Amino acid sequence: MSKWMVVPVVAAAAIAAVAAPGSNTPDHDDDGLPDQWERPHDISSSPGFPNRASTGVPPGWSPKRTLSDDLRVTKPGAVVEDVLLRDADLIVDAPNVTIRRVKLQGGQINTGSPCNEGTLIVDTTLEPPPGQSTVVESEGAISYGGYTARRVEIWRRAEGFRVGGKSDGCGPVQIEDSFVKVVDPPGANGLHPDGLQGYGGSAASVSNTTIDFRKSDGTAPFFVPSGQGNTSANVDRLLVMGGGYSFRLGVRGAVSGLKVVDDSWDYGPIDVACSALRSWEASIVTITSKYQIARTVRRQPCNTEGGA
Repeated sequence: MSKWMVVPVVAAAAIAAVAAPGSNTPDHDDDGLPDQWERPHDISSSPGFPNRASTGVPPGWSPKRTLSDDLRVTKPGAVVEDVLLRDADLIVDAPNVTIRRVKLQGGQINTGSPCNEGTLIVDTTLEPPPGQSTVVESEGAISYGGYTARRVEIWRRAEGFRVGGKSDGCGPVQIEDSFVKVVDPPGANGLHPDGLQGYGGSAASVSNTTIDFRKSDGTAPFFVPSGQGNTSANVDRLLVMGGGYSFRLGVRGAVSGLKVVDDSWDYGPIDVACSALRSWEASIVTITSKYQIARTVRRQPCNTEGGA
């Protein structure tokens, strides 16, 4: 993670203004964001899995500012919103920072080294630069820990979420209501992409999230292995597809509502250290073009002892 320590610091003027909701502002889903900042369907409960239409910057969004240099946030509690970053990184160098309605065309979001806790990333899109179909990258599009990602869209990137940096003080990661599509860069060999990878990570928690890995020859949509310093992982409603194994878990935790798209894997649907889990519930399914469940093919028992 040392590469992040040499990123130049941008001028203070490059940091977006702090914004805070009014104390009497309605917040029906109780997530700390006023209703007017969210899509209408976010306020009501929906049984469907996330897709591009329900994640990322809202429809019709336009930035208030466009930057082509790295943006380093150094003010505790700052809110960065309505910013477009082109081939530039957003580096969080303060605690309790909120990143809202931000689009990165290339570049990554990094929570610092050592990590800064309490980062909230919401209604944000990470995609390739204009004119490119994907991005050559070996680190997570969002790294390393101590963050919550909510309604985040990672679109056609070579890497998704990273859960790591425990030795550098990075805390747990929560991923909610988000959508990831991983696509290999043309001609790029030696990369090992993942939709979500744990490597030396604190606890990972994933709920109501979609990871499409069908355009990648990398490791797995979900990969939190044993033997690499990971702590635990809890999953509640996760839709995955593609990969050698679509779901790889080698540490303690609990899994419910796991859906694996039928016949999308190379070797098998799961590679899991089943004896390490408190509970397990999973199904093999087919889906529509909008990532909704079309049919449950069968229940998937936890019948492996892998996850390495």
